Amino acid sequence: MRGREHEWGVVLGLLKAAESGRPGVLLVEGEPGTGKSLLHEEAVRAAIVHGLTPATSRAHELGGLTPAEPLLSALGEPSPVRESLLMDALRSNLEKRAGAGPVLVSLDDLHCADPATLAALQALCGHLDCHPVAWLLSRRTTERGDTAARLFEGLERDGAERCPLGPLGDDALAETAIDILGAKPDPGLVALAAGAGGNPFLLTELLAGLRDEGAVRISGGRARLSSARLPERARTGVGRRLDGLSPRTRHLLTVSAVLGRSFSPEDVAEILGTTPAALVPGLDEALASGILQSASDALRFRHDLVRRVIVEGVPAPVRQALHRQVGEVLIGREGATASAASHLVQGVRAGDVRALARLDQVVAAVLPRSPQSAADLAVHALELTGFAEPDRAPRTLTAVRTLIATGRLDEAARLARDAFARPMPALPCARLHCLLSEILHLRGRADEAAEEASAALAEPCLSDGLRDDAELALLNARAGAGGEVLERAAAIVCSTGEHGDALISGAFLTLALAEWDAGALTTGLALAEEAVRRARSADARGTHPRLVLAMLLTDVQRPAAARTVLASAGDVSPDHLAWTAAPAILSARAHLAAGRFHDAAAEAEEGLAATGGLGPHLLMSSGLAALAAATLRAGDVNAAHRYAHGADRRPSVSLALVTAQVTEAREGAAALEGFFPPLCAQVLRHRWTLIADPAAAAWLVRTAHSLGDRPSGEAVVAAVELLAADNPAFPAARAAAAHARGLLDGSASSLEQAVTGHTGPWARASAMEDLAVLVTPASRRRAVAAFDTALSAYEAMDATRDAARVRRRLRRLGVRRRHWSRIERPVSGWASLTDTERAVSELVAQSLTNRQVADQLFMSEHTVAFHLRHVFRKLNIGSRVELARLAFQRNI
Repeated sequence: MRGREHEWGVVLGLLKAAESGRPGVLLVEGEPGTGKSLLHEEAVRAAIVHGLTPATSRAHELGGLTPAEPLLSALGEPSPVRESLLMDALRSNLEKRAGAGPVLVSLDDLHCADPATLAALQALCGHLDCHPVAWLLSRRTTERGDTAARLFEGLERDGAERCPLGPLGDDALAETAIDILGAKPDPGLVALAAGAGGNPFLLTELLAGLRDEGAVRISGGRARLSSARLPERARTGVGRRLDGLSPRTRHLLTVSAVLGRSFSPEDVAEILGTTPAALVPGLDEALASGILQSASDALRFRHDLVRRVIVEGVPAPVRQALHRQVGEVLIGREGATASAASHLVQGVRAGDVRALARLDQVVAAVLPRSPQSAADLAVHALELTGFAEPDRAPRTLTAVRTLIATGRLDEAARLARDAFARPMPALPCARLHCLLSEILHLRGRADEAAEEASAALAEPCLSDGLRDDAELALLNARAGAGGEVLERAAAIVCSTGEHGDALISGAFLTLALAEWDAGALTTGLALAEEAVRRARSADARGTHPRLVLAMLLTDVQRPAAARTVLASAGDVSPDHLAWTAAPAILSARAHLAAGRFHDAAAEAEEGLAATGGLGPHLLMSSGLAALAAATLRAGDVNAAHRYAHGADRRPSVSLALVTAQVTEAREGAAALEGFFPPLCAQVLRHRWTLIADPAAAAWLVRTAHSLGDRPSGEAVVAAVELLAADNPAFPAARAAAAHARGLLDGSASSLEQAVTGHTGPWARASAMEDLAVLVTPASRRRAVAAFDTALSAYEAMDATRDAARVRRRLRRLGVRRRHWSRIERPVSGWASLTDTERAVSELVAQSLTNRQVADQLFMSEHTVAFHLRHVFRKLNIGSRVELARLAFQRNI
């Protein structure tokens, strides 16, 4: 009776009503094994305690409630005469019993009753409604078209109460496990028990079987599985349900079970070589028995435990053959790639040369559509290939390549290093060195990546294409190192017809990044554009020149041009899934520059999540830098600190700069002492940083002043002014230089020039605030006006921390500004929500999915999820249902 407390309370209510002289009808229904018969047994016991006379029977023994059974048997099949006699006999008998006191009529398995019996029951319930008779009637809900369903509908219309026995909940499952096993189940055991679908019979058979076979061990107050095999008792219990099915239906269920928990009749028909129409009789029988149930667009096994018993009952060779056949059927289906891959993995045996060759073909076909599935298949094919087999080397390369495509870099590196532990032909060995170099490059381990590329070049007899791959790997690893790598890149671009497009494009990119670091932005962009022109098919072979060009354009505050470049690139090549974060991260940086900090954070989170943080090192650092900067400017300093320290590798210069800004915001400039000079030196080696964040130079000068480090401030100003002079086409550099010079020299005119020149609203507001601070001693009126302008700009961007700082400065001047701005909200409740959060909340409260909300608000699903997390935190709720309830109450 675990989990049936509510239902038992309803039964007791029925008995107490009859005890008080009031009749009632309770209709119990549920699938096989839900405890209907047990409920009847307990009800009879309780009836006796409450002084009721029990009258019990099952549908096929109903005549036993009357003394007229011999006459009824003589009448044979159901007929109006038999129905009339049965009703008269039952009414007479029950009236007599009810005259002596309250009666419980307990009738089980009414789905087995004939129409005459059911008709008599319906009439009797009406005729005896003046007597203290409690009717407890039950039927199985999985029967299709049974007349008992119509009886229940009629009785319910007449006032009867339904009492469905649904699946047991999680708490009842845990309590049942404790009853049977003597300890609380651990997550693995809970997951296995969930296969019973909350069916008490199946659950009990499973748990008791595990206990009886010693498949559970108790330790630390927890019950844990010690064997993954289903117990014989569970198999037997399920087998009894299956034994009543026809061989045709058993065959159908076997194939369906191998397909999975859910399946389509079309797939089963194709596997069996027949039509869906021919399956209808068998499917009808399986549905009627309760083994299957109908879902919206498929059929499914009601209980996964039943499906597992069926699958495990199939001999292993037959099961493997079925999995292989199923995989071949599903591989061409849209949206079924992952499922097909799973079946193929289970359907191939070690040493099966033909099957493994077919698996190789499937990997190549699946890779463009589903890199994860392709990687799983490739790794499995490798596991089934012996070390001495000739296909071992090519399958190793395929497995490593597909793992890189999915971002599973550590797994790919392990496979590559394991392969080097055994002899390998020179050409596959060189290719594997190139792949390992790519992995290390993506992980930010440049020196090791260069070593692997050099090892590839050292292999004898390389083909031209393979030598190009190795050269490209070396260029990528040494990009930014200068010296020999630049000479190598220059020699490659000057050669004529000696190299392929990929290597030439990579060489131009190497030269472009070198010029970029040197502050020659115009030259760097021109070389990057040439890399894109030379790329052709190069995007499938290493770095993505269009993405790199888009990053450079974003650095120089040209987001529209960056978007155009990205649009021309189309989808990122599936061969380099690690780069899929680029569009979102570049979008985050554009939002950051435009002062849309919440949108910037959402896009940065989406980008970092796209590859699990395992994309190219510089790209991931850029994403973390954008995320930390956005949250810092939005006022959440602690979150910014977490993001700034989220890199598992040496941070890029942009991330190092933001990390320092976060540290200064949390702990003050003094916390940077000792760290600040090396940071300045790092920034000066990568002068493009001073235009990528036009306010960075000003912050460095301001911090240098706080630390009493004028030489560092002077070096920064010199560097940004040189950057502006060398790149007159970029006004952002001129504004950054004017801002830094104004702070260093205390020049109001330079700061005014910065206010006019900055294109980003936050940098402009920062320059205006610096101007206000500068003119305060000379003109209070001018300072207040400048502070007010900066305050309005900060408030418009939700820059809470910056706005608070300006208010404090105004108060020191004797001016108090009330918090009328949209950012001055409570920390919780509806009033704390931003406009975007409120819009998301209203749509979610209308039961729209994240995808539908995203479509309506012109944002990504990840952005919706980001805002929704903030809504839940501010409203102190944990679900969409609670949000809908709060929204409804608010609108009443």
